[in-house]
Amino acid sequence: MKPKILLIGASTGGPLLIKELLLSLNYFNYTIVIAQHMKEEVLPFYIDDLKESLPFCIKATPTISNFRGGEVIVCSQSTILQKEYSTFKFVTNTDNQSYTPDINKLFNSFVPYANEFDISILILTGIGSDGIDGAYNLKKYRSKIIAQDKQNCAVYGMPKAAVEMGIVDKVQTLDEIKNYMKEL
Repeated sequence: MKPKILLIGASTGGPLLIKELLLSLNYFNYTIVIAQHMKEEVLPFYIDDLKESLPFCIKATPTISNFRGGEVIVCSQSTILQKEYSTFKFVTNTDNQSYTPDINKLFNSFVPYANEFDISILILTGIGSDGIDGAYNLKKYRSKIIAQDKQNCAVYGMPKAAVEMGIVDKVQTLDEIKNYMKEL
């Protein structure tokens, strides 16, 4: 069975939302990777807050993962996934970045390894369309894409862009997303 990964992309309004979603989990057997737009100097404080608030293994990038589940990896800068022999590494890559972290860069870095994983993607609140190109490319490998509904978004930009591109499997409310995360 392929390791399960939940990729989360968020921008404006995302920090509290992500924390709320994670707090709704008692247990999960997949790996969560979060790319939350935030100033680089503020990201360490956000990661520390998650570490203090959640009972899970919270890692900041750069890091290594075996994708056995039960861990949350938060991008501390623009991050990409690389494979070295049988080891997966999250490494910093600020080349041509549009945002910090750059969601498209993260999502697209999973494309060469997409057949090795069962990938789901959450596109949450945020301005613009970061992550949509990467989600589109992962969709070609049967990744499931969930977009946050308009009513619960601080800014309905990124989810709207995903819906308009036609790559979204479901548009869900916060409660539906929480249930999806519990059942994944």
